[in-house]
Formats: sequence, structure tokens, C-alpha cells
Amino acid sequence: MLRSNDVLCITEQRNNAEIWFGTKEGAYILHKKDYTVSPIVVKTQQDSNELVDKRISCLITEADGSIWLSYRNQLLHFSSKAELLERFETKWEGKNRSVLSVCFDADSTLWAGLWNGGVLCLKMVNGRRLVFNGQWSDYPVSPPKYRTAEETEKMLDSVMSKQAPGNDSIVLSWAKACIPRGTEEGSYFIGTYHSLYLYDGQQVTQLLTGLDKVRSMVFSNRLQSLFLSSKRYGICRWKDKKLRVLVDSIQSRRLQLQGDTALLLSRGLANVSLLNLRTLKLMQDTTTVDVRPVVTAYAIDGNKQLMPFGQQVLTLPQSTDLVELYLSTLEFDHASQVQFAYRLSEDEEWKELPEGEHVVKFAHLPYGKTQLQIRGTDTYGRWSAPVTVLTLVRPASWYEYTWLWISFIIIFFACSYCLYKKGRRMSQQEGTEEESNKLSVADREFLDKAVAAVSAHMLDADYSVDTLASDLCMSRANLHRRMRVVTRQTPTDFIRNQRLERAAQLLRTTSYSINEIADLVGFSYASYFSKCFKDKYGVLPKDY
Repeated sequence: MLRSNDVLCITEQRNNAEIWFGTKEGAYILHKKDYTVSPIVVKTQQDSNELVDKRISCLITEADGSIWLSYRNQLLHFSSKAELLERFETKWEGKNRSVLSVCFDADSTLWAGLWNGGVLCLKMVNGRRLVFNGQWSDYPVSPPKYRTAEETEKMLDSVMSKQAPGNDSIVLSWAKACIPRGTEEGSYFIGTYHSLYLYDGQQVTQLLTGLDKVRSMVFSNRLQSLFLSSKRYGICRWKDKKLRVLVDSIQSRRLQLQGDTALLLSRGLANVSLLNLRTLKLMQDTTTVDVRPVVTAYAIDGNKQLMPFGQQVLTLPQSTDLVELYLSTLEFDHASQVQFAYRLSEDEEWKELPEGEHVVKFAHLPYGKTQLQIRGTDTYGRWSAPVTVLTLVRPASWYEYTWLWISFIIIFFACSYCLYKKGRRMSQQEGTEEESNKLSVADREFLDKAVAAVSAHMLDADYSVDTLASDLCMSRANLHRRMRVVTRQTPTDFIRNQRLERAAQLLRTTSYSINEIADLVGFSYASYFSKCFKDKYGVLPKDY
């Protein structure tokens, strides 16, 4: 349902067990009770949703459970039931400005930092929420006590003029840093891209410069120290107007004190460690980070779809020509420096993608299952140990299965063999009939006597070749020779065939059982009768 896979902001509504999140193309609510997702709707005059296709920049939950949402120059206030309560336009110096971040101070005053400088203060006065404009940081800096909005605006303008004399503007709203309370009540530290300032409620004083992107700060009243993370120096400590580098090999997106003895360092979901402030030793090794790549989305012939988290098998349509897999890691700090590699089997060499490229493309994958292995680099550019395995399944068409073709070939040859045997039997019978028609008068008389003799003793299972020779007044040898000439059969085969022909006649014209017919044609055992019958006619008596 999501129009965008890029989640930009997120907050929690605990009373209703909901997660509100904003994307590049709208805002949504995840209901934790049933794991369904619904869009946040703000109706327009045209009865459409105002938030569709809008880049949601900020979301925050107030203490009463209401939610603040921002996009472009609009700041919207929702109830816990997603009903729109208030709307404010965010402007600075008469121009529309987008909101970078929002937060609340101890007095439940909302501070909204704007892109390209400036800050809005939304404070409840006499039951109404008033907007005060001033150029400040994007994080909460409580101004001195004021009486009117005009006095507050002048005070804020004077602060900005001191920290940005002339035309040299310091864009505090771009600072990637929190602003903790300082040593004195009403004083705050302000971190920017390059400098560190102190605001004492009246003026801003520059403490340091050349830090190169202050990412995060936290102040300890008990230790009377400011801990900050800088891209240039790493983790530092500011105390007694001196800066001391604690760990120069790592940075942190967020710092958090654990009592007075440890500092929590976080560089994303995949790397959290503790720094012991007494020994300055890391309580978790941060020099090696295991990065496990994940497939966030896939595109089949240009049709892009989201990949469910944790899915390990991807089934492709039969007609798939091009598959594109979008890769990512949980190391967001160095997303642009991550390098990925992949291979389709254990025997193949790893194929590396250029640094920053995160899309793997496959054209005309083979039918069946393909085991795709993916790995990525950590913060230091080293290949990590965990390997993500994704099974790509491309089913073949019915005519492309090898086992099906083998089955067809076996059936074809079996049918051909059966037809061949049936034709051969028919040819033999026709040949016998033709030969019988060509017999001489003497041979015809001999054959008729032999048939009559066997028919007369059909019930006698002991009727043998010697008995037949005696009935025909011939020696056994003469009978054998004459029978071979006339019928091309041995006397034994002749007797058995006569019995089987009589059995076939009985099967066609009577309702006797197999055992009864076997007895009537002189077979002692029904099983032997069935075997001889199948050899002659190709089928068992029961199927005849």
C-alpha cells in the first residue's frame, strides 16, 4: 500500500498502540494490535487527501497523546484519533520555510527548526497557541522571560545578529546536534557544522571552531562536562574551557550518559557500544562491525515492489526477463560508502558492485532455484562475515521440465512396443490362416484329425504328445516332423494352443470363472493357464 519505501520520520502513540511514520510520499499509521497500516487523511475541498505525494519531514508525540506533523511549510496538529486540530504555516522573513525538526521543552512549548535558518516557537498563552518567530537553532533553546511577542522577536533578532554579524550567516537549523542544558540555568550549548557556541540567555559566545560537523552532544551536571561527537575529532570532552579527545577512531550519531561512569555511543541500529569514562576503554569492540545486507525491494521487468522483511525466497513469474534487487544495510552512517558483492553459487567468484551502487540486476535467470549470496562492507571498508542468502525461484513452463519429456518418451516407446507385438501376433495368425488355406488334401486331413483328437481329450490334463501320436497312428518322431511341416509348431505347442483357443472361445461366450475354464481346457493350475494365455494373447484371461 505504501507509495514510498523511504521512511523519514517516526513516532509512537502509546494510548492507541500505534506507530505513526512519514515517508517521501505520505504519512501512515501502523496499528500494533493487528499489524495493519492505514494512511493519515486530511480532506481537501476536492475531497482528496492533502498528504498524498507529500514529503513528511517531522513527526512528534506531545505529552497529551496528540501528534504534530510537518510537510513543506505546513505544521499540522492531530488528535490521538488522527483528527486535524490546528494548522500553522511556517514562514521566516516572509518566505515559506520547511521544518527540519520539532521538539518540546520542559514547559511543553513546541520548537520547530527551519531549513536555511530560523526557528518557530509555539507556546500556549491564555489558552491559545501563539507563534513567535526568531532565528535560532533547530533544537530547544528557551529564551529569557518575555512579556510580548514584539519583545521576544527583537531579543531573538539581537541574538542572531551577534552570532552572525554582517552577511556571514551561521545556519544553526542545519546543525546535526542536540542542545543540552549548560552549567548555569538558562544557558545552553549550541553545535553547528563547524563550531561550538554557548548561549547564556542574553548572548551567544563562540567557544570552538573547526570541529567539522558536530553530530551529537550531551551535558553532565555532576561531571560538569560536555561530551560531543565530531567528524574531525571523534568523541570529545569539553571541560574548563578545554577540549580533550577521548576516542578519535569513531563517531556517534547519538550520545547518551549511563550514570556518571559510561557513555553510550550509537551509530545506527547495528552498532551500539559503551565508553567507560574512568578508563576510557570501550566496553564493546567497535572496530569490527558485522554488516548483514538486506533486500528492501525488487523490480520484475520494471515493476518495483517492496520486499517483506525477513523473506528468504522470491518466486518469479515464468516470463521474467529482468530482475533488479535493491540492497541496503543497517549502517546508515556510511550508506554512500557501502560496497556490495554477490554470487550465484559457492563455486563462483564474488562479483563486486561499485562503491555506493546498491542495485543488482539479473537478465534471463535459469529455471529452477538459484541461491543468491550477498555481502557488504563495514564502516572501515572490510567485507563482513555474515552473508545474506536469497533463493530465487523461476518455475519453468510445462514443456520445459526434463522429467515430463522423459515420461513422454517412455510412454511413446511402451505404446510402440505394444503395437508392435500386437501387429506381430496378428501377422502370425494371418500367416497361419494363409498357410492352412494352401495345405494339401493329405495335410488338411492330418491337421483335422489332430484338432479332433485334442478336442476330444480337452478335459484330460494328462493328454500328451505320445497319446496324440498313438491316436494318429504315428510314431512320436514322425508326429513331430509332420507337425513342424504342416503347422510350424511342435506337438506340445499345438496341444497348448488348441487348449488356449478353446479357452478364448469360452471366455467370449460363457460366464465361467477363470478356474473353471482352466479345468475345462485341461490346465491343472489356473496361474499357469493365465501365464500361457497372456503369452499368446498379450492380456490376462480376466482382461480378455
